[in-house]
Amino acid sequence: ALLWTRYTGSAPLELVLWEESGAERPGIAVTPDDAGYVTLDVAGLTPGARYRYAFVELEGETRARRSPAGAFRTALDEGAVEPLTFGAVACNGLGKPALPLAQAAKANLDLFLFLGDTTYCDGAVTLDEFRGKWAENLTKASFQALRSATSVLATWDDHEITDDYDPEILAPEVFAAAHRAFFEHQPLRRLAGAPERLWRSRRWGRTAEFFLLDGRSERKPSTRGRADATYLSRAQLDWLKAGLAASPCAFKILLNSVPIGDFPGLFDVAQNDRWEGYAAQRTEILSFIETEAIGGVLWVSGDFHLGSIGRVSTSGAGARALEVLAGPGDQPGNPIVGSLREPQFDFATGTSNYTRFELDPVRRAVTVTFVDGQGQELVKKRYAL
Repeated sequence: ALLWTRYTGSAPLELVLWEESGAERPGIAVTPDDAGYVTLDVAGLTPGARYRYAFVELEGETRARRSPAGAFRTALDEGAVEPLTFGAVACNGLGKPALPLAQAAKANLDLFLFLGDTTYCDGAVTLDEFRGKWAENLTKASFQALRSATSVLATWDDHEITDDYDPEILAPEVFAAAHRAFFEHQPLRRLAGAPERLWRSRRWGRTAEFFLLDGRSERKPSTRGRADATYLSRAQLDWLKAGLAASPCAFKILLNSVPIGDFPGLFDVAQNDRWEGYAAQRTEILSFIETEAIGGVLWVSGDFHLGSIGRVSTSGAGARALEVLAGPGDQPGNPIVGSLREPQFDFATGTSNYTRFELDPVRRAVTVTFVDGQGQELVKKRYAL
């Protein structure tokens, strides 16, 4: 587990960690970096076990004060096949309480997915400005409740830097500041040999493999509409195809910040900002999944300020693929959400929500539930994948 906090005091710190069904482990000394961030990698934990932890201030050898207690479940053992429950959200604007996240904190989730626009950094240029934008959300009670209740996987979208930014022309120093701030505030390991890379996968036993995509920083808008259109770098796309083909897991969950679905009507005004604007790569990955008969694939996406369940395409590649859009966490609902109708879409809402997923690996079925900020279920549907 990679445990995270930020500490602005000056006392020596120690991590206290215990398995819920066992004894406390020996304390671990904690050293925040110069800005107070702590990312502490703790090894030797029991697979599939639930743990609790706290960061404590020391006065000499006495534990004087502590943080609120946090909780998480470690990933399942390599060969384990058992049910798994996770949540997801996108689009958490500034200046709002993010009530759906407080509901997710109560749901005893195994893990939680942030699909992008976790905070809105528009206008930030320097590292201190990006840190300030992150602090506006991570100091909210709802964020702290969720982040202390379960583990996190996170990708980014545009607002972690600025609205609809073009990575081909973005100032390198702005990208570097935004990139550093993202890794400072999300508990993600720096990958050995590729510390700047966001995309990676994580397995939970044989139940699910989570493929965390970076659909923003590697795209090349200058190639849109061409045969060599680049939405994901060639390295990332080839990694994804190889990983999907090799995965032994019942479910392959793709964390996809901007939808891959073929959305109708007025949604086409912005199609150049998503997979549809890079049609060659969209067709390549969807055709690959179908040609290789890779089962259990579920696209989980954000960005649109709406929640929905629908088929990726109306015909051709992706017509049998399922995509779920999560959120908005606390942004205004998309005003054209009502245009998402059957037969392509089974459900759509602009109500602020988080989305809960219950995986049944034996039947390879997923139950999808949208939960609003008051804890009410907006819809609950089950699909075989």
